[in-house]
Amino acid sequence: MLYEKSLSQKESDGEVFSPSGILNGEAVRMDDTVNIQMSGIDHSLADVSKRECFALPPLRQREIFQKAKENEDILGLAILSTCNRTEIYLSLKDGADLDPFKLFLEDTEDGQYRRLSGKQAFLHLGSLSCGAQSRIFGEEQILTQVKAAIAFSRENAASDNLLEVFFRSAIAAAKRVRTQVRFQQSGKSVAEAARRVLDSRDIGKSVLVIGNGEVGRQTAAELLSCGYKVSMTRRQYRHSPVSIPKGVEIVDYDKRYEVMGGFDAVISATTSPHFTVSKEQLLKCPKVPSLFIDLALPRDIEPQVGEIAGLTLLDIDEVADSTERFAQREKLLAEIEPFLQQGYEEFVKWKQAADCPFPPNVKTHFPLFINSVGKKALVVGGGKIAARRVNSLAQFSFDIYVIAPEIRQEILNLEEDGRLSCEKRAFQDSDLEGVFMVLAATDDREVNHRISVLAKHRGIYASIADKREECSFYFPAIAMGDEVTAGLCGDGVAHRAASQAAKKVREVLD
Repeated sequence: MLYEKSLSQKESDGEVFSPSGILNGEAVRMDDTVNIQMSGIDHSLADVSKRECFALPPLRQREIFQKAKENEDILGLAILSTCNRTEIYLSLKDGADLDPFKLFLEDTEDGQYRRLSGKQAFLHLGSLSCGAQSRIFGEEQILTQVKAAIAFSRENAASDNLLEVFFRSAIAAAKRVRTQVRFQQSGKSVAEAARRVLDSRDIGKSVLVIGNGEVGRQTAAELLSCGYKVSMTRRQYRHSPVSIPKGVEIVDYDKRYEVMGGFDAVISATTSPHFTVSKEQLLKCPKVPSLFIDLALPRDIEPQVGEIAGLTLLDIDEVADSTERFAQREKLLAEIEPFLQQGYEEFVKWKQAADCPFPPNVKTHFPLFINSVGKKALVVGGGKIAARRVNSLAQFSFDIYVIAPEIRQEILNLEEDGRLSCEKRAFQDSDLEGVFMVLAATDDREVNHRISVLAKHRGIYASIADKREECSFYFPAIAMGDEVTAGLCGDGVAHRAASQAAKKVREVLD
């Protein structure tokens, strides 16, 4: 809960950007505007050996998501885990006060990490997303990683609407920073940092890159563009296509030790939980490169490799420390902060509008008749409620698609008549592509919630059968005559009243 003064001083000396009031060595006060809590550790607080203890691979994240769903105080959760940081964000019920790290990670102590809430957490996320808190100041990859973090939470039905808008607003602020503030162009990525290390040393131009993920590919491409001869490992058992930069030679991963002696340097950047290079195996090689660079977290290369005579081992912290500092860093930081403040103000306005009670005579839902021709309507579910929705939609010109593992015969009959299309399978996120509106009517709360979150994120109208709070529109009771069509609905609860009113309207229209 407390920032050590030494940590605050370290950051003010140029290690990391922090908006005013975030890192001042004082206790972080609760912000009651929005109950979002964040615990995080990064390169400014711990070296790589400590950070890797906090690393959370996807499988571990899924376990945390599941545990969070068992806690009634947690409304949403997102995890950002990269080589330089691990952060957990919680959206909590009003009055709840939970420390994300202490809740989900064992053996964590105060003083090891930072904990922020509300506005402070927002400004932190915004400055982080634009690259101002990266070890390599201004690097762009972190924005993609932040987007991926909230997307992964969404895919696992772990986020809520508040956390979605919180992240979306911070990302939007970061994008404005990227377009309005001119960051210095040199040294913006880990790949460039690794290349600078090679440039600064009197070694040859032949490099082996272990790992063909995003960082590995970026590193290989950067080295190729600067005249290096690059080879990259690939596992033979992988069946999915792997994108290898043009001009890079491919080496079987299992034969890496056999060919290692033919290279001047080795760079490893995988997400493997095991070491890709060990001291024991290197000692068996008749010849080894003089330089090893480890860009992974957890580390790829066994630390004891650095004990081998005539060999230099650098980890990601040491590589980043080798980059040049920005001459106008302080000026840039001053330019960034107003964009983050604006982003937070916009988020607060959204929150206030969402929470604002309307006078009794003011309705929140406006009846709107739209042209249904060519618009795709997706119904997820094949039971009784889904059948009622489908029968209503089939009276109009929607392109109707029904997806469910089991589908009632009355819906299948409409498919036989050419009125709609059916697929007997589980819902997939990609099913929402090109959809105008979606109706979730399954008996699985997690699936329905997932659809509601995805629909909100993509701007798709959504009706969620088992939770009116997640609906962006209410499905009406319909009364039709030859020349008049009427739609009636209550407040999302008064279904009986709407049904009775529709019955009376039908009598008039008949």
